[in-house]
Amino acid sequence: MSHVVSPPARYSHLLVDVDGTLFDSHGSVSARNLAALQRAAEAGLTLVLATGRTYNSLRRLTAGLALPPFHMITNGGAVGLTPGGEAVRYTRYLEAPVWSAVVSALQEAGLAPLVFSHRHPEPPLFYVSAESGGCHFDAYLRRNRQYSRLLPDLAGSAVPRVVQVAALGRDARFEQRSATLLSAFADQCRCHSMVLYLDRAYGRITEFFAPDTSKWRAFCGLFPEMAQRAQQVIAIGDEANDLEMIRAAGLGIAMGNATPEVRAAADRVTADLDHDGVALALEDALR
Repeated sequence: MSHVVSPPARYSHLLVDVDGTLFDSHGSVSARNLAALQRAAEAGLTLVLATGRTYNSLRRLTAGLALPPFHMITNGGAVGLTPGGEAVRYTRYLEAPVWSAVVSALQEAGLAPLVFSHRHPEPPLFYVSAESGGCHFDAYLRRNRQYSRLLPDLAGSAVPRVVQVAALGRDARFEQRSATLLSAFADQCRCHSMVLYLDRAYGRITEFFAPDTSKWRAFCGLFPEMAQRAQQVIAIGDEANDLEMIRAAGLGIAMGNATPEVRAAADRVTADLDHDGVALALEDALR
């Protein structure tokens, strides 16, 4: 008796990371990547851009680009918004005792914390306990000073609606102390450390979220029906905060510049961020 092979499911959603994936190392999106996203939208795919940035930062970054309408997943999966950031459909907050403990631990380790608050429809803010914390921290603060607030007693302050705590650094000392703190809070938070370039200078960001925070969970919060239809999702990314969506999607695609763990989890590996990896992946998947 012959075996009947079912055709692959038609893809309905496209989940794309931003930095290191859609945007190249110069902070631009190639014409080929833009055209590929437009063709995907014309083919009926709903576009979702997923990033560690705040929604205000993502809107500024994408302003003027010829992108089709897109939903937003921001703050590493803590927030999910409809196109244009008009409405919040998903949020995961860190409980006050937990984020306060993380802030205290970062300070005790000599690392400068940033506490991110989601304040839709107001611009999201982040809070710091000092205005200097190493060159990577200082570069981030200069770039985003209008969205920052200084609270010297940050751990003891009543910051509303906290979605994320982070620290920034560039040297081996930062990486070693980050690793210790990630281990210490692994049972209370979703946490990781990733590469983050600022002003084209290498550095890292160490982040702490509510335990079940991820881009994939935020995607399912935006589109609850897709939790049972993951085979219809294409996900493309490169870093630790993309790992769950790469694993869960029907077609998980790692960038050529992705971390070894993301590459190992992916169904396919495409070209890197400077060689139209997103476009090449979509041209092949939707051919």
